Amino acid sequence: MDTATPKPCDRLQAIANGLAATEQRIADTLAIVAESAAELRRQYRAADKRRGGPGSADARKYALGSTLVMVGLDGISDTALLGLFAHPERMARWMTVAIAAGAGPMIGDIISSIFADPTRLAWCDQWGRILQWRRRKALYDQEVERFLKTGPIDPKASWRTQPISIGQAGLVATLCELLAVPSPDLKNRGEAFEWLRLHNGNPTYWCEPSLPPNLEDDNG
Repeated sequence: MDTATPKPCDRLQAIANGLAATEQRIADTLAIVAESAAELRRQYRAADKRRGGPGSADARKYALGSTLVMVGLDGISDTALLGLFAHPERMARWMTVAIAAGAGPMIGDIISSIFADPTRLAWCDQWGRILQWRRRKALYDQEVERFLKTGPIDPKASWRTQPISIGQAGLVATLCELLAVPSPDLKNRGEAFEWLRLHNGNPTYWCEPSLPPNLEDDNG
């Protein structure tokens, strides 16, 4: 049987195909490596926020959250739930009334019945916002105090010459709108820091959310 000798152009095409396949395998491998590196960087940045495995603060929070889901609280506003849990006497009265009206069997069903009243839901939600604000305000103050103690007022500090951060730019824009002042010409992170400090910092923490109106529900 006659076997045809491959033509030079066929051999070149085969080589080209082989090179293309090799190039694709390399590209696929590099993509996997890049994705893995990105994930490793993400895990590294998140490492100080996870605080360990079983028995850690995060693990306990996840366990508590899963317990709340199992008793029917999945889908209920966590902010409103915080406001309700922060007022145990009122919560007990409302739960007693809800149970007497047939709510149950799980606590999630009972709280859903309580929150079916839009006035009560709004009251709890506002209290939740207040408590969240107080917690975040305390953390914000601690962070500002910690940052100030690291020597940021040193005019030669290296961080001052860095480009303005996205967070700083957002705060500057917000403050300009709130205060009705023109946008400043800020050249670096140090100038933005001084401008923000001069204008009282993050407006989120200027004023605590207002208290909700009193509820006329002494009977539950």
